[in-house]
Amino acid sequence: MSLDKTDNSQQNSYELSEKIKAWNEGSARSITFILTEDCQLRCKYCYLCGKNSVSKMTFETAKEGIDYILEHTEIYNEGSVVWDFIGGEPFLEIELMNQICDYIKVRLFELNHPWFNSYRFSLATNGLLYDDPRVQEFIKKNRDHLSIGISVDGTPEKHNMQRVFIDGTGSYDEVVKRVPLWLEQFQGAQTKATIGHGDLPLVKDSVLHLWNLGITSVPMNCIFEDVWEDGDDDIFQDQLIQLADEIIENDLFKKNFNTTLFERHIGFELTDNNNWCGAGKMLSIDTRGAFHPCTRFAQYSLGHKPEINNGNAESGVDLNRLRPFLALNRTVQSPQECIDCQVASGCAWCQGNNYECADTETIYQRATYICKMHKARVRANNYLWNKLDKLVSPDENDDRVIRLKLRKGLQSLFVLMDSDAPSFCYYKTREMERKVMDDETLKKVAFYALTENLSLNLILGKDGLTDAQKEILKWNDYVVYRSSKANFPADDKTINVFDFETDTWDDSAAQTEMFILRISKDHLAELPPWLEAHSLSADRITVFVKEMESMTEAEFDSYKAVLDQLKAWLPEREEKKPLELSLLTDRLQLDKPNHCDAGVKHVTIAPDGNFYVCPGFYYREKNKDFLIADIDTVLKTHELPIKNKQLYKLDHAPICENCDAWQCRRCVWLNKETTLEVNTPSRQQCVCAHLERNASRDLIEPLFLTDMVQIPEIDYLDPFDELMKKNKPFIEKGGKVDEC
Repeated sequence: MSLDKTDNSQQNSYELSEKIKAWNEGSARSITFILTEDCQLRCKYCYLCGKNSVSKMTFETAKEGIDYILEHTEIYNEGSVVWDFIGGEPFLEIELMNQICDYIKVRLFELNHPWFNSYRFSLATNGLLYDDPRVQEFIKKNRDHLSIGISVDGTPEKHNMQRVFIDGTGSYDEVVKRVPLWLEQFQGAQTKATIGHGDLPLVKDSVLHLWNLGITSVPMNCIFEDVWEDGDDDIFQDQLIQLADEIIENDLFKKNFNTTLFERHIGFELTDNNNWCGAGKMLSIDTRGAFHPCTRFAQYSLGHKPEINNGNAESGVDLNRLRPFLALNRTVQSPQECIDCQVASGCAWCQGNNYECADTETIYQRATYICKMHKARVRANNYLWNKLDKLVSPDENDDRVIRLKLRKGLQSLFVLMDSDAPSFCYYKTREMERKVMDDETLKKVAFYALTENLSLNLILGKDGLTDAQKEILKWNDYVVYRSSKANFPADDKTINVFDFETDTWDDSAAQTEMFILRISKDHLAELPPWLEAHSLSADRITVFVKEMESMTEAEFDSYKAVLDQLKAWLPEREEKKPLELSLLTDRLQLDKPNHCDAGVKHVTIAPDGNFYVCPGFYYREKNKDFLIADIDTVLKTHELPIKNKQLYKLDHAPICENCDAWQCRRCVWLNKETTLEVNTPSRQQCVCAHLERNASRDLIEPLFLTDMVQIPEIDYLDPFDELMKKNKPFIEKGGKVDEC
C-alpha cells in the first residue's frame, strides 16, 4: 500500500462517513444536452445501446431549448441549475458545447435570470480528448462553474475488461495518462466506476488503485441490468469485506478517501415513501430537440421499448406526460418484498431500466435484479461500520447511536457458549453431555453478527472467555450472562444470574448494579425480606419465577400477597436509592410492549453450531421445529429460515395483541410448554402478568407518577376471558357456523 495521503481528520473521526454529493444536490434543476450519440469506446455495460456517428445536435436545436427553459420560469423555478452535457462522448462536440455554454451565459445575463450566479456546467468523459487544446481552452474559460469527471473503472485489468475501443482493445493506458492533468485542474474530482458481473473479483483492488492514483472520491455502483448470477453477491460481499479490512488495517479511514460503496446509513427499514430516481424532475434534450424525463428515455438508450418524450421547444412541455413520473413513489412501483424489506435504505433503482425491463410499457414496475447485490453491500457496510465504531468513543460518535436506533427486526443474538451455562429466563436446562462452543464456530458467529449488525449476548459457563475468544470478539458489542457462582470475575459487561434455591449470595462477587434473580414459586414468600436485606447497592433486579406454569389458583393469591408486600416496601427503598424491580417498575416505564420477542428481535446459537429460536429450545428434547439452521448454512444463504416465523409476532398472538400488561415477557418457550403453541400464553403467565400490572398501577401515586403514567383499571386478570366474551355467540353455537 502506498496510500499515504495527508491526514486531514481528527484522531477520533473518519472521512468514509461523508456521503459523496453533487453540487447543490437536491436543490438544482438538472438539464442535459445529448450532444452526440457517438463515442470512441464501446463499454460493455453501457446502457446506450444505439450509439452511432450520425445523430448530432445542432446549435439551433440547443438554442431553442435554452430559450424555452429560460423563458418558462413557472416550470423551471429551482434556485440553481446544472447544465449537463453527455453523448456518447461529449468532448467529440467540444466546439458545439463551447458555443452552447457561451449562449447560456449571455442569456442568463440579458434576462437577469436567478440562475445567473447559480449555475454549473457538468460532464462525464472517457478522458481520451481531455488534453485536446480546444478542451483545455474550454476548461480555462469556464473553470469556476465547471465539474468534469473522467471515467476510470479501477485497475488496468478491470478497466480494460469493460471500457474498450471499437476494435475490442482496452483504453486504460490512453485514459490514465490524462488523469494527472485532470486532478491538477480539479482537486477532489471524482471518477464514476461501474461494477459488472465479470469484474466483481477486482472491486477491492480497483478502489485502492483509484485512491492510489489520487482519485480520492470514488462513486462506484453495480449496474441495474439483469446480469447477476448465483454467487455474485458472495463475491461482492467478500470483496467489500477485504476492502473494509484494508481500510481499517492501514488507517485509511483517517485519510481523505471515500467511496459510495460504504455509506453509514444504508441497510435499514425505510419509513419514507419517496421515489429514488429523479426522472421527470430533470430534463434531457436529445439531438433532435425532443424533451425527455431523463436521458434513459431517449431512443438510443432503449433496446426494445419506444422512447418517452414530453414535448419540445416548439410545442412546449407536455405536463400530462410528466404526471406519472412526478406521482411516482416507492410503494406503487415495488413488489411486496421490497416494501417489507428491512434493509431497504440505500437500495437504488433506475426508472429507465424499470421501463426497459417491465412486462408492459410502464414505469410503474420496479426491476429488482440488483436486490441481492444491495444486500451484500449492506452486510459489508455493517461489518465496516461496526468495526470502525470500536475505534471511536461512543460518546463522540453520534452516528453509531443512530445506526443502533435504526435497527428493526433481528437486533441481537444469544450465544450459548456452554451447555452447562445457567438459565437466565423462564426456560429450563437439562442434564446432557457437556458441549462448549469451539473457537472456529465462534469466529463465524462474530462475523455473522458484524455483517448483520447484531449485538451479542454471551451465555457463559463457569469458566468464562479465554484470551483467544476475547480476541475473536474484540470487534463485537456484547454483554455476558453468567452464574453468580462462576469462576471468573464480573465486569461492566456482565449480568449476574442468581438462583435463589441453589446459589449462595456473596456480596463481593455476586451483587452488581444489575442482576437476574430466578426464584421458585414455592419460595416467593421469602422474596420481600430477602430483597430488603440484599438489594441495597443494586440499580435493577430482574425477577423470573420458576415453575410459573404450574401455579394454582390458590398460588395466585399468594403471589398477589407477595406483590402487595413489595409495593409497600419499594417506596421506602426509593427514598434511600432508586431501584428498578422488574415485577413492579417495568410497566411504569413502558408505553408499548416490551416482550421477549424471541424469533423476532433475537435468536440463539448453541454450542452445536445450530440456531434455535431461543436457548430454551436447545434444551428441549423435541426441538426440531425450533432448530433453524446451522451457522454454515446461514452464512451461505444469508437467511434465517425460521419455520412459521409469523407466529412469533405480536399481530399473530390473539390473546396478547391487545393486552396492555406490557411488562409481560410473553415467553414463547413457556407458551409451547403449556399450550403447545408459541403464540398462545397459559393462564398462569397471563394472570401473573396482570397481577404485576395491577400492582404497578397501585404504585403510581406513592411514587408520584400521576402526571406521567396512566394504567387504566380493569376487571379481569386473564385477557383470554375477555376474548371469550367477544367470541361468546360463536361458542354458544357449539363452534359451528350457519350452513350456506
